[in-house]
Formats: sequence, C-alpha cells, structure tokens
Amino acid sequence: MQSVLLILLVISLGAWSATVQPPPVIQTLSASGSNGIGPEFQVTEKQDPASEDAQFWRQVGLKQLSKTIEKAKRAKDSSYQHKAKNIIIFIGDGMGLSTISAGRIYKGQYLKHGHGEEEMLSFDEFPFTGLAKTYNVDKQVPDSAGTATAIFSGVKTDYGAIGMDSTRSTTNASQGRLDSIMDWAQREGKRTGVVTTTRITHATPAATYARIYHRDWECDTEVPQESVGIHADIARQLVENAPGNKLNVVLGGGLSPMGAFNESEVKTVQFEGGTETICKRGDNRNLATEWLQRHANDSKEAKLVYTREQLLQVDVKEVDHLMGLFRNNHITYSIAREEGEPSLQDMTEAAVGVLERGDKSKGYVLLVEGGRIDQGHHQNYARAALHEVYELDLAVQAALKMTDSDETLIIVTADHSHSVTFNGYPERGADILGAANLHKPKDPMVYETITYANGPGYFDHLANETKPANSSNVWRALKMYTKEQIESPTYRHMATLALKDETHGGEDVIVFASGPGSSLVRGVFEQNYLAYVMSYAGCMGPVKSFDESCQRHLSSAGDSKSKSSAAALRLTLLPLLAAWLIVQLL
Repeated sequence: MQSVLLILLVISLGAWSATVQPPPVIQTLSASGSNGIGPEFQVTEKQDPASEDAQFWRQVGLKQLSKTIEKAKRAKDSSYQHKAKNIIIFIGDGMGLSTISAGRIYKGQYLKHGHGEEEMLSFDEFPFTGLAKTYNVDKQVPDSAGTATAIFSGVKTDYGAIGMDSTRSTTNASQGRLDSIMDWAQREGKRTGVVTTTRITHATPAATYARIYHRDWECDTEVPQESVGIHADIARQLVENAPGNKLNVVLGGGLSPMGAFNESEVKTVQFEGGTETICKRGDNRNLATEWLQRHANDSKEAKLVYTREQLLQVDVKEVDHLMGLFRNNHITYSIAREEGEPSLQDMTEAAVGVLERGDKSKGYVLLVEGGRIDQGHHQNYARAALHEVYELDLAVQAALKMTDSDETLIIVTADHSHSVTFNGYPERGADILGAANLHKPKDPMVYETITYANGPGYFDHLANETKPANSSNVWRALKMYTKEQIESPTYRHMATLALKDETHGGEDVIVFASGPGSSLVRGVFEQNYLAYVMSYAGCMGPVKSFDESCQRHLSSAGDSKSKSSAAALRLTLLPLLAAWLIVQLL
C-alpha cells in the first residue's frame, strides 16, 4: 500500500512540476477543440498599429451606429432620431465604476445623508447607460491622450497621441491628423468651449483642439529637437490654430505652459507626484495675452480672468470669448482649494452662460473635465479623488439646471479606470475611507475599504522598523496613524505593489446619457463610438448625413423659425393697424 501511495505521489509531483514552465500555447475552455479543451491560440507577432488607422476606426464607429439604429427600428423606437442643439460631455478622468460607487457613498456621508450607500449622483438618474471599451491601439490599459482622442475624434489611437491616428510621425505634423467634435461644431456655426480642473494643455482638454505626436509637448521646451519647427507645442496650437483659437470658452489651469507664470502663487498643501511639476516656456511668449489681443481685434468682447472673483464678475451674456487661467499648474484639489480658485461648478456655470445664446445661435458643444480624480488616484490620495467625484457631480447638477433637456444632450463618462479597489466586508454605513473589518477582531490585520493594487501608498504603509517581533505582517498597523493623518488630503491609502505612480485600470467604463440622442448609448461598444453619437445627435461631422433625420430636423427648425418670425411680425403690426383704423374712424 505504501509503495502505491509513493508511486502516486511521484506521479502527482511530476505532473505538478510539468506545469510550472509556461505552456507553449494558451488554451481556453470551449465545447469544441482538440482534447476536448478548446481552441489553441498561438502567440503571434505584434500587429502593425498602422493597420488600425483612422479609416479602420471610422468603419468601426459607423458599424456600431448602424447596429444600434437597426435595433431601435426593430423595436419601433424612433427616439434615436431626436436631435440636440447643444451637447455637453463631462469626463471624469479616471472615474471607473469602483470610483463611482465609492464616490456616491462618499457624497452621502460627506453631506450626512444617512448611511451613504443609498445616495445618488446626479447622473445616476440618466435614462441611458452603456459600457465603453477603453484600450488604445497599442496598449491593453490606456492613457488619457489616446482615450480622449477616441472620444472626441472617433478614432482610437496610440498611447500618448493627441488628435492623431496610429500613423503619426515625429517629423511630419500632417500625417495622421484628425478633426475633433470642436471642428465639427464650428463648421456648423455652433459655439464651443472647454472647461477643466487640470492644465488647459493637459491630455483630455488638448484632444479637443490639438494635433500633436505626444501629450507631453505642452511647452516649446518639451518638443524634442527632431520635431522642432514641425510640431507646434500644445499651448501654441490653442492660440494659433483652429479649432483652439475659435473656442468661445477656455477655463482651467496652466498659466505656465501659456507663458503667464504667476511668481506669487501660494501653495498651502504640498501634494506629491509627477503631475505636480510643470514645464515653462523658453520663447518668452505670453500666449494668454496674445489670445486676448487676437480676440480684442474681433470687435466682440473678450475677457481674460485669473481669479474666481473676476470670473463671477464677467457679464456672460455680453462676452463672446472668455479665457480663465487660475493656477500655474492644475487647479488645486477641491478638498484643499486655495483662495481665488473657482470650483468646477463655477466654471461650468460661466461656460454655459457664455455659450448659451438662445435663438441667436445654432447651439454649442462643451467639454467639462473633472481631471483631478485621476491624479488623486495616481498618488493613492483616495479622499482627494472621491471629493473630486463630488465636485464633478455638482457641475453636472448645475448644467442640468441651466439647460433645456429637450434640446441638450448631456453625456457623463470616464476616459479610463484605475487600479483602485472597493473591497472587504465593511458594515452598512461604515466610513468609505475607513477600515473594512473593525468588526472582525480575529482578522490578522485591519485594512481599509479603499485600497490600491499599486502605487506610492505601498511605501507609506510598509512596516519597516515598526514591524512587531515574530510577526509575518509586513504592513504598518492602521491604528498607528492618527485621525488627523488619516483625514489629511495627502494621506495615501495602502497599495500592495510599490510604484511611484499608481497605474490606470483597463476595465470598461460606464457612459451615462440624457437628452436628444441619448438612446444611442446602450450596450457595450468601442469608446470611439461616442464621437459618432455626438455627430449624429448634433447634426455635425462625419455622420451628419448618415440618414435624412438631420435634414428633416433642420427643415422643421427653419419652418418653426419662419412661423415664429411671422407671429412676431403680426404682433408688431396688429397694434399699428388697430391705431390706424381708429384714426380713420375718427
């Protein structure tokens, strides 16, 4: 019996050791395939990114639009044909589903609305949702440049690329250039604007107006020698080239790349991370004042503001072009807002005020980015990141109050997710930023509900010299942090892999939509499809003529305007006619 067991043990060990080495092929479970296991996928050479160029992704977008409309027709649902005069797209940078869920609870607990779990974000109420696949052409987990280009241009591209497809070149600025929703809108006579809590030259806002090989080229000093004289830096493109120089609203941070560095800027809280550094111009140009001079010559009123007080004093009904630059770098995290900085809600309200012109305009397209959700996560600043979700929620609420839901399409989404986790078994109503298992005293360690797969929080929570004797626990006990430390904006939640900068996450992001055209947002789709939703709903860009719905809409709008004009004329003439008759009778 012992010899049989020994033989079985040897066989088992042999079988186990044979699986230690990486298998030559990858197999998946399936009903068919050799050995009853499934199809084999051979490791292949990396696909040439140039094969997924603009033409490729435009076909993907058109196919998704056709499929969605066809499904609506079969269901006898014609709501997809409703057209939007105005479009506002909110990007919560890095606002993946875990962040939304945690942010919702944070909002409820911050406002003391009960336990927190039952709270709702303003966009939770939107009638249509979908899931967007976020990968870049060359990356499984994306960055903000490639994802923003997909959302605003309808073409997926490489990691780091702004407004250019995968055929981009460092020595040819024309190769791979793309148009964005701002180009499309301006061609239709719509007003346009960009609002962000990051630098105005940062990846997401830049993708609405710039075409450049790499997102880091925000200043002239960042453009590499081989591209100097070929690629103009992002800040220059904002002021010199369309659609940037035609934007009616530009609000955010970024005084430094614009050449308007504020030497006396105050920084009360010292946040860390690569995003806290910023380039300076080397050409001695002040692009902000150049922008003002260009628009001052247009005979329409233009304003350049630097503080919240100046922003609130702007007569939005009279100003045609508004630029606000409020920090050298990004606008400070809202949880530690500096004096003189506007909120995202302030900027959104000002932007809508400048863009909205009623019957005097053909509508507008506006980007509003809550950009510091992402940057908070990168440094494992969970409290700062979740407060930025609340900040975005307030901006969405403001837009909903200021706009007509029958003529304004509002989309809320993220560009990508993060490696943040919402985990453990915390009790109902537990502090979302607190410990997950205080109610389980037998657990080997107390851990937080919000933790990260990687990032600098690893170093902050490593036990080092505080490790108890004869303990296998390498983490510093949570009780060793004071309440003041944990509630600080710069407190980092624990990360289990040591990185100086936490990474993005690769899962799909949720898309919320409300207003005309919102029913096109449904199911799972490639992220670039969102540009086609805005194009079709807004009667602008590549699918304006996809079918006859835009033509019918524009014709009916013209008829309505004619009828309104005729009615107004009658109202004007009737009193005059009555007065004339009275005179004649007398």
